[in-house]
Amino acid sequence: MNKIFMIRSLAAGSIVAVLSLFGAMPAFALIEGELSVGQRDGTFKTDGASGKSLTGTTVQLAGHLDPIPLVPISFGLRIINETYSPTIAKHGLKDLTSTAFVPEVSAWIPLLGDIKPFARVGYTLVSAYKGRMEASVLGATVAGDVVYESKGVRLAAGVNYSFMPFVSISAAVEQSSEKLSTSEAKFAGVDLKSQVSDVSFNSTAILVGVKAGL
Repeated sequence: MNKIFMIRSLAAGSIVAVLSLFGAMPAFALIEGELSVGQRDGTFKTDGASGKSLTGTTVQLAGHLDPIPLVPISFGLRIINETYSPTIAKHGLKDLTSTAFVPEVSAWIPLLGDIKPFARVGYTLVSAYKGRMEASVLGATVAGDVVYESKGVRLAAGVNYSFMPFVSISAAVEQSSEKLSTSEAKFAGVDLKSQVSDVSFNSTAILVGVKAGL
């Protein structure tokens, strides 16, 4: 009888320990939305030329789906809008803005209570960088619109802090490496696309944000 009692006691204790562990774990949302803002600094460079530093503000909206319960991996889409410093003198660009759509995968460490380190990887699938540039047309200097399309990998790492169920704040560092291809360059109605060089843009962004889940 004593052995049976001991076995039952150990079993009950094990169940309580497991339930306590899961009870101590933070709740995870199946669907999560995110708003992040920050600053991006990078190097805007054409082939064979030295790079030009570029700074801009970034606003990012993202949605993620966590399809497998208790597996700390989610899949999502990030929409990024950025506005850069007024002029890139070396390249003649000004009023540069960008919009990008980035599918991504995120993973996090779930066993640190309310603090969860995370990492994500994404790929710029659709994007447009738009700006103004001056060029010479028939001996006259005219301003025109330039549009670049970009592709590239984005990597980020950071930490979430859950201060209430399904709501958290985050801080992250994001790095991107993009190749910008000229898709449009019109000056006074003249197509000068062939005369505008493609650009590489390597950058780092510091982000802070808020996340909410269901």
